[in-house]
Amino acid sequence: MSNIQTKLKTIVFTAISAAILSACGGGGGGGSSALSTGATPTNNTGNSAGNNGNSANNNSNANTPKAPSTTLTNSADKLAELTDEAPIDPANVSQPLHTHFISSKGAQQSNPNVQIRKDATGKMFQTDNQDRNQNGLISSIDFNSNDEVKMDGVVLFNKTTDGNATQPTWTSYASVIAKVYSKGNTQTDVSEQKGKEKNTEFAYGKSTLDERIVELHKKLEAEKENLKKEQNSESGQVDHDKIKEIKAKIEELNTLHAKNLEVRAKLAEMNEKASKNLAYFRPDQDGLVFDKQFDGVYVINFDDKTKIVLHDPSAAGWTYQTFAHYTDPKGHVYQGYQSLGDETVFTTLPAKGTATYKGISTAYVVTDNNNRQLTSNVMAIVDFGLKGVRFETSNSHFHTLENGKRVSKADKNYDFKGTASWKDGNLFSGKVSTADDKLSGNLNGKFYGPNAAEIGGTYGLKNKDATEHLIGGYGAKRQ
Repeated sequence: MSNIQTKLKTIVFTAISAAILSACGGGGGGGSSALSTGATPTNNTGNSAGNNGNSANNNSNANTPKAPSTTLTNSADKLAELTDEAPIDPANVSQPLHTHFISSKGAQQSNPNVQIRKDATGKMFQTDNQDRNQNGLISSIDFNSNDEVKMDGVVLFNKTTDGNATQPTWTSYASVIAKVYSKGNTQTDVSEQKGKEKNTEFAYGKSTLDERIVELHKKLEAEKENLKKEQNSESGQVDHDKIKEIKAKIEELNTLHAKNLEVRAKLAEMNEKASKNLAYFRPDQDGLVFDKQFDGVYVINFDDKTKIVLHDPSAAGWTYQTFAHYTDPKGHVYQGYQSLGDETVFTTLPAKGTATYKGISTAYVVTDNNNRQLTSNVMAIVDFGLKGVRFETSNSHFHTLENGKRVSKADKNYDFKGTASWKDGNLFSGKVSTADDKLSGNLNGKFYGPNAAEIGGTYGLKNKDATEHLIGGYGAKRQ
């Protein structure tokens, strides 16, 4: 075995960066649209996020706080009372294009993450960066156009169909990804998978199997032509052994082709079902979205039942980070959230000054018999000199679907606040609780982008007997 990768438990799927992600949606087209690999959507009117400007235009003086007009009052022992009293210059990052997706060369598995698992008795418990720390599901988002996104969580399989050892491949190679938002979902031209003219048949999402199916169909048709030639030999001599060999090959290819079509269809069905269960970005009875910042997700389903919902960073106006919700049955994760992004180098964090970050969060309130979808607004005030964070959520709403229309209900009992701090690294951690103290738990986050342009992270709260859990992911950008 040559050049065997030492990185274990990585599966690869074609959520293929900005180009493929735009092909998988990027805000283009509704349910009837069709985008092929690498295509740029031509109908961009549906995306709620703006689609002009470049990806990053950071002020070079962002580390320098403006001169305070009054005496500084922030204190390390009163982080809950932090104010933006010495604001550093705004990040001045332009609104990302609707096709934008984040990328980073940094490792992602140790980013802020929270998981709900079940013990041997079936009782739920949480893990995060502070308690029983586990790696997040997603290990890398290092890609450029047409590269592949790599995700963690599946067992190695080191054998080819012929039984020979080879470079590691993965037991769960099949997946489907779709961009879904209030106007619909994206589709892929699959005409050539059955020998049809292009743009005559479309299927839900984009699959890792798509190119493989086309290749199998072409090989199948080629063998059928070979069979015809052998059966109608110009020499008049029929090679029965050769014909038998070709027929066996046709049967093998036909079986593989049909199997891949079947798996692709099942994955698309799973993806569509998962997408239809998401309520918070759906239009209400008046055709309005709840908030354009929530309007867009990438849904990925694997054939090992792993499911990932990535929040569309462009919808929220984020350039450097986003978060993912996932379920990972093979990893025994019932519900999980993970922060993803291009983190700020610790030594380049501002040495002093303050900043306000505003953004959004999605979450699940989980009990034994129910999982409720919750959204909220996020505000954080950071004092870089004190290395402290004041954090709070507001405008919490539960979202359900009635006859396919979103119904949203405010519930301020799930607003929470707290504080966090950091020392010798980028990760900040702290405690948060609801106003009535019925739910309390941990907050974790990181700074992302040049000059700490954005923050992102996760949180996990629960009641005293751990029968109700609130876990979520958040992102916010510096104002």
